[in-house]
Amino acid sequence: MFAVSDIHLLTDENLRQQVKEHPRAQELLRALLYPYAAPDHDYVLRNRKVSPLDAGRSEAMDDLLRGRVPVIAAGSNRSPRQLARKFAPPHETVDIPVTMGWMENYDIVYCAHLTGYGSVPATILKSPGTTVRVAVNWLLPDQLHRMHATESLGHHYDYAQLPSVGIALDCGLTVQRAGAYIARYGAEFSPGDIFALDNIKAENRRYPARSQWEMLQYVARRAGQVPHPDFILRIIDDENFRHAQNGLRVD
Repeated sequence: MFAVSDIHLLTDENLRQQVKEHPRAQELLRALLYPYAAPDHDYVLRNRKVSPLDAGRSEAMDDLLRGRVPVIAAGSNRSPRQLARKFAPPHETVDIPVTMGWMENYDIVYCAHLTGYGSVPATILKSPGTTVRVAVNWLLPDQLHRMHATESLGHHYDYAQLPSVGIALDCGLTVQRAGAYIARYGAEFSPGDIFALDNIKAENRRYPARSQWEMLQYVARRAGQVPHPDFILRIIDDENFRHAQNGLRVD
């Protein structure tokens, strides 16, 4: 998914050097670069490539979105690279439109669980007064089924339809109801410790924002470990250790 040539995307110079010289650099980059680069404009993923959407053609937009379910892409699902990975053969599919907009009274925050590839992933959380930049994936029923299969439903996430979300899209449409993947472990590793994603735009944010590496350093110190790329590899390699870092489940 990532190559060593992507090393320049790491902004921490010391970390960049540690990863560059590591024999498992590609795995580390997959963890550290979450939630991955994404356009800040409407696009469609077509043949695993990005094509801009013409928001000025309302009829064409209506035709494209008809019959599709809007699903909030809180974390990596906003990224063409992640969508291309999830819908790679044999799961290759037709176009996936992704529209950008603003959602009120929510924020995009880190989950209180870790992924099998070493990242702290994202979820949405109510945050009165906050307006956050969001992407919406528009999925056909079979695409939604595939997306469910990639989201560890019943273990890390629940899928829910959120009413009255009021997402104002850049294209002029308003989404009143959307699907979302809600973290089962919530957003608190420890009481009161809730952190927003620093590369997601927001206004009137209530929670401190951190990068992925800052979050992994937090998790390492909370576990009594040294913040180092090898800590990330232990998360990847040791399932029991990884699960032991989760926050309190919120079933």
